[in-house]
Amino acid sequence: MNLSLVVIALNEEESIGRCLDSVPIASETIVIDSGSTDSTIAIAEKHGAKVLSHSFESFSKQKQWAIEQASGDWVLSLDADENLDAEISSELESLLENDTEHVAFRLPFRILYMGKLMKFGPWSGEYHTRLFRKGSAHFPDAGIHEGLLINRGSIGTVKRGFVVHRSYDSISEQMDKMLRYSRIWAEEEYQKRRKSNVFQIFLRPAWRFISAYFFRGGILEGVPGLTASTISAFYVFLKWAILFEMSISDR
Repeated sequence: MNLSLVVIALNEEESIGRCLDSVPIASETIVIDSGSTDSTIAIAEKHGAKVLSHSFESFSKQKQWAIEQASGDWVLSLDADENLDAEISSELESLLENDTEHVAFRLPFRILYMGKLMKFGPWSGEYHTRLFRKGSAHFPDAGIHEGLLINRGSIGTVKRGFVVHRSYDSISEQMDKMLRYSRIWAEEEYQKRRKSNVFQIFLRPAWRFISAYFFRGGILEGVPGLTASTISAFYVFLKWAILFEMSISDR
């Protein structure tokens, strides 16, 4: 079976090579660039990728256009700051050769955070559908959190190995993204006429911290686990506080 690796990128010179090299089983590698001004394109081409340019509208639209360019029987969609570990790469190769039951697979993820590959905490048990037979899935239009939607057929789950995700280079970058994403989330929910109140603003962040730090094991990850759980709770606070601010502006 032929596998197409598809990656969208914008100024990803620090990570694009690592991402592409982590999928040696790909028979085709496509990078969709939306206007990089650094060495992303040159590095991607050096690592054997076909680079196509496409204007960015949203993550979901960019990824949908990207997978439409793939020619393989199977398509693997990764972000530039993600890479396969050796175990999951081997597992995917076996699945592509032997599986006839599923049209797509959910892959396990681990976040590299403050220099630690997190097993517990707010992102524990994270899975995303990223591998699928061409034509069996699409990225529906979405705001912040784009995700594959399977058109038909059954989805399997990969059990061995994981995808490493380097979400944030620093806490400052994480906070900047949260401010931006919380505003986008609030605007989307406001358009749906969703309301916020003092209970949402207080209870949801509190539960997020308790769940991430205690129930999901963030306490076992030391300072990175405490930091991730706290900032995750603050993100929830921001979303609901901004939505409340939008709501009272109508009064």
